Amino acid sequence: MVQPQPDGPMQWEMSGEESGGALRVPPELAANEVVTRLLGDNQQLREALRRSNLALRQRCEEMEGWQRRTREEREFLSCRFQEARALVERLAQENHSLQGLVNGPASSSNHCCSSSQTEDLQGRPARNGPLDGPQTLDQREKKQAEETDQDTQTFPPRSLPVEGANEFLQLLKSHKEKLEEEMRELRKKNEELERERDEGDKEKEQMRRCIDQLRARVAHQVTYTPRMGVFLPLFLFPFSSSSLAKLTEQLQATQGRYRELEEKLDYLQKSSAQRDRTEALLKQKDKDCAQLAKDCEALKAQATSLLGELNERQSCLDKSEHERKMLEEKLCSKMKALQVAERDLEQQRKQHHVAMDKLLLQTQSLEQALKTERHVVTEEKKKLTQLQHAYTCLFRDYDSKLKTEGGDLCSRLEEAERALALKQDLIDKLKEEVEQQKGSLETVPVLTAQAEIYKADFLAEREAREKLNQKKEELQDQLTQALAEIDRFKQEATSRARIEQMKLRHLEDFSTRPPPQALGVFPGATFNTAPPAPAFRNQGLGPVGDQGAAGAEELPDLCCPKCQYQAPDMDTLQIHVMDCIQ
Repeated sequence: MVQPQPDGPMQWEMSGEESGGALRVPPELAANEVVTRLLGDNQQLREALRRSNLALRQRCEEMEGWQRRTREEREFLSCRFQEARALVERLAQENHSLQGLVNGPASSSNHCCSSSQTEDLQGRPARNGPLDGPQTLDQREKKQAEETDQDTQTFPPRSLPVEGANEFLQLLKSHKEKLEEEMRELRKKNEELERERDEGDKEKEQMRRCIDQLRARVAHQVTYTPRMGVFLPLFLFPFSSSSLAKLTEQLQATQGRYRELEEKLDYLQKSSAQRDRTEALLKQKDKDCAQLAKDCEALKAQATSLLGELNERQSCLDKSEHERKMLEEKLCSKMKALQVAERDLEQQRKQHHVAMDKLLLQTQSLEQALKTERHVVTEEKKKLTQLQHAYTCLFRDYDSKLKTEGGDLCSRLEEAERALALKQDLIDKLKEEVEQQKGSLETVPVLTAQAEIYKADFLAEREAREKLNQKKEELQDQLTQALAEIDRFKQEATSRARIEQMKLRHLEDFSTRPPPQALGVFPGATFNTAPPAPAFRNQGLGPVGDQGAAGAEELPDLCCPKCQYQAPDMDTLQIHVMDCIQ
């Protein structure tokens, strides 16, 4: 019997004790071949079931191991995918920051130039900011060059895949921190420049306010007199014309005096301002002369030092330009490497997706196969139980059949002996017939020789008859031609006979006619219009058919040489002879 184990699914074993108890064979049937064969088949089925159970157990273990490995591979691939995604994001951020650094120096230099121009327009004293701008740019470029040199010295880009991903990530982190520090410094400098710009804007607004106040004062002073000239006539409008004329004259005189006073005031103000300026210029010139005398030697030394610094700055500028080009080239190469890495990552992602799909399909197919195998095992188990039940029923039927078949076998044995005696008699008779047939077989070659002779004679006769038929056809053609000539000769002979008969008739009539009585009278002549005798019609012509019958040959005797069969024609005789020979 087949029983499942309670330890795990799909694990079946054969219980030998129960199967042995169920398949007890009686001792009288133990030596039977059918029973032994059935027992052997049962044992083979047990072995096959045991092997299939072991194979299923091994496959189940392999399936579990494969699922475990696939789960680990999925986790590993997901981790690698997350690391690659983080790496790509970091590279993209660094690329963005490098582009900002490349575009930053140009924007900062333009900003410094614009701030210096606004300060020059406002007349402000020169600060340290515009002078410090190129210095900061040079320092920044030097820092960037040093950092790039350090990066290139610490790790070459070509050896990244060889050293490992962890070192590469650490280097990227350090490089990112450096870039963040530089961005902070740039932000601080930008804030300082914005503060300076705000201060300049405030000073601009103060200057504009002062200018507006001065303009308002000047406009108030200019518009004071017209207002008085307009208001006075309005107040004095109801007075008389004489008083109005006097007042207008006085007003004009006062206006002229006011203008003269304003001119004098302007002249005095200008002269005082010019005097103040000249005094200030004289004092400044004195100070400048003293300072120039003192600073002449310092300026000479500064000029030489500035020339040296200028040469150094020019060389530094050339170096920074070269380093900038190198950085741009490195940036392009890194961008290309980043694009290649993104493409490789996308290809790997697609390959991983395809591999995952394949693995899923394989798992589904294996699960389906496992289900089918389980179904097959259950079916085999059912079949085994059915076979065992049928086996027990067969043993029961076998006992009853053995008892009934014993008497049947005895009766069949007697009948077989009787049939054997009858068959022996038949064998003796058949032996006698065989001897007779052997005697008749001796006459077969003689008959075959005779048949060959008959065949040769028949073929010769066939050829002769074919020749006779050809001659007969030729003679028939000649006969038709001769008959046609005979008919033509008959027609000529009849026509000649008629002509001769007519001649003879005319001669007879002419001889028996009486002479004429007178010359001018012609008595009625009597013509013999009777038909000629039949002897004249067929004179000299005999029967044609008798001649043809006399000229024809006698027909051959159509008879079979073997069985003397009388055939009506040659074709039937040929067919009969071929059948008779065979």
